[in-house]
Amino acid sequence: MGILQGLARIAALGAMLAFAGCVTTENSLSQNDLASFKLTAVAVSFAPGAWITWEDGIRAYANAKTISDDQITAAANTPDGKAYVQGLLAQRIKAGVEQEMAGQLAGTRPVRLDIVVKRFDLPSAVQRVLIGGQRGMTADANLVDARTGAVIIAYPNLNAFLFTGQGITGTIVQAAIDNSDKQGPADKVIARYGETYRVWLLNSKV
Repeated sequence: MGILQGLARIAALGAMLAFAGCVTTENSLSQNDLASFKLTAVAVSFAPGAWITWEDGIRAYANAKTISDDQITAAANTPDGKAYVQGLLAQRIKAGVEQEMAGQLAGTRPVRLDIVVKRFDLPSAVQRVLIGGQRGMTADANLVDARTGAVIIAYPNLNAFLFTGQGITGTIVQAAIDNSDKQGPADKVIARYGETYRVWLLNSKV
């Protein structure tokens, strides 16, 4: 177990240093602009055809609808199944981003952050052993005037990724990391997205 724990610590360090999200959109807001904003809400929606890979969400749907294991995949791809999973994920994203943005915008002009999810990837252990796959999220982040709905500044296709163990050894190490962390994989991806947006918006350091 000592070797495994050592590998887990190394992988955890790599997760913190790598895949912080590629910042490619310029932030034109001034510090005076930022000081005037008051974040009043975070709204989450999904783009048409949004790609969601989230086994826990599918399992939650199956449990809620009493769906047998051999029917889960087909049921999850129905409009009802997709809507259920998206609803659960939207709540998680809203809460996670709100936590990352808490106390950051405390001016007087009400603004809202509209997040439009395009991808949310949490590949299963089996997938990472056989073909690989990283954990991450891609979504448009639009800061809008809460009164008029006018877009103040937009960051399309904001990406946030987490290094994830691949293959048999990498998947075992990743499982050790996940089991020792109080925050689940989905919430860690969401937190990274919120952190990446916060740092970009405020022109601040992590």
